Amino acid sequence: MQGLAPGKIILSGEHSVVYGAPAIATAIKLYSHIHYAPVKGSELIAEFIGIKVHSNHPIAKLSPLVSFLDRQFQKFIDGSIKVESILNSPVQLVLYVLASQLPTQSLSAHFNGDSELPIGAGMGSSASMIAAAVLLVEAINNKTSTSEQRYQLVKHCERLQHGKGSLIDAATVILGGVVQVQRQSVKQLPLRLNHNWYWLFTGTPQSSTGECVSYVAQQHAKDTKLWDEFADVTQNMVQQLYKNANPSEAIVANQALLEYIGVVSERVKMIIEQLKARGGVAKIAGAGSYIGDSCGLLLVYAKDTTGEQLFADFNMKWGVLEQDLKGARIIV
Repeated sequence: MQGLAPGKIILSGEHSVVYGAPAIATAIKLYSHIHYAPVKGSELIAEFIGIKVHSNHPIAKLSPLVSFLDRQFQKFIDGSIKVESILNSPVQLVLYVLASQLPTQSLSAHFNGDSELPIGAGMGSSASMIAAAVLLVEAINNKTSTSEQRYQLVKHCERLQHGKGSLIDAATVILGGVVQVQRQSVKQLPLRLNHNWYWLFTGTPQSSTGECVSYVAQQHAKDTKLWDEFADVTQNMVQQLYKNANPSEAIVANQALLEYIGVVSERVKMIIEQLKARGGVAKIAGAGSYIGDSCGLLLVYAKDTTGEQLFADFNMKWGVLEQDLKGARIIV
């Protein structure tokens, strides 16, 4: 059997959710999966193609690994280490989920995982892989959790990757479809996106999501009017999507606010201008970056232009935005 979980794209509210305003995201048809096969012996075999990992882990060392990573996280909270020092390897994130949730006898197995999601693109690759592991654990344990229990567990585990788990990432990859998060409230919205949506990966941001959020907080945390404007843009986006209307105005307004708070590089601004000249509108679909040339993912809307026309000669990864409506699941 295997656990399967979609990635996600933030549609609006990237930074304002921190200040109590709503954010919306959709699950997408790019997936992470983990296959489970029991083996004899006392080792867990971890094989993850995308990050080129094939390692054997003695079962007796997995429980201490969980305790070690919890201590590492506490050191980060205390300020004695940086967020990137919590994990020694990306595979530890999945080992943490498996070792903390599975009984010892179920850990003697071959866990084979991979992801269609580019790492560091703002498409929820870590939340997606954790969600696949969470559903797989439930199937192995023959125990079903509620959706809320699932996304809260994903959020808890993802804190090791980013310093703070993202509720909107976790909820979206677990639930599928369009999800709205405001404060700690999660709601699925019955919205379907048409075929005019695309994504473009501008490159991995030099600042992490947590670093970018902290930077914005230092500059703008007390600007209530600004966060009200972000909230208004998100509500406008939702209204346009409900009416299946052209959301270009909301996208442009959202991007203007993102540029104002300083998370869009000059290079990415130029890319957005090029897309505009080709008939598309675009905005950062993630935290962006306050340093470097790359800002992660762009969300692009183009009503009368094909993806081939939009992204000709860009030499960057792009794709049609296809919604996943099922969320994380088990495939037998």
